Amino acid sequence: MATAKRDRLLAALIAKLPSGIAQWPRTDRIAWLQMIATAFDVVYGPCGGIRVAPEDRPSGDGDQGAHNPRNAPEQLPAAASPALSTPKRFHVDRDGFAMADGKPVAMDDLPAGAILWDERVGIDCGDVTTILWRGIGTSRRSLPPGVILRPVFDES
Repeated sequence: MATAKRDRLLAALIAKLPSGIAQWPRTDRIAWLQMIATAFDVVYGPCGGIRVAPEDRPSGDGDQGAHNPRNAPEQLPAAASPALSTPKRFHVDRDGFAMADGKPVAMDDLPAGAILWDERVGIDCGDVTTILWRGIGTSRRSLPPGVILRPVFDES
């Protein structure tokens, strides 16, 4: 049986969990989950693909939980879904490719006001000139007006 790796950073974060009786506001839960995800990256190395982000659904009590059916999203019939226009999530994957809905995008595909989430780590994170765009590769051009490049850890 493998021995468990004990780390003081992880132990300290787990010790910060409130007692089972205490109320724990949603924003505090999200902040703790983001911290523990970051701590796992520090202790075990980055793994990518783990994001802790709040869902944007209104709630009367301000405290949503996946276990609370009262706050569960309503399921729409399949026929009604084409009428809804879901905005694309634009991101730069870890390999530097600009993507949306699993497909490469060109710089001109980004609508004004879009956020381009940068999943890269290291020196390339935040560098527009190293993004690989569909059709042209890298470019010295700046992003279209109103488009913002943000590191993925700011997504909350």
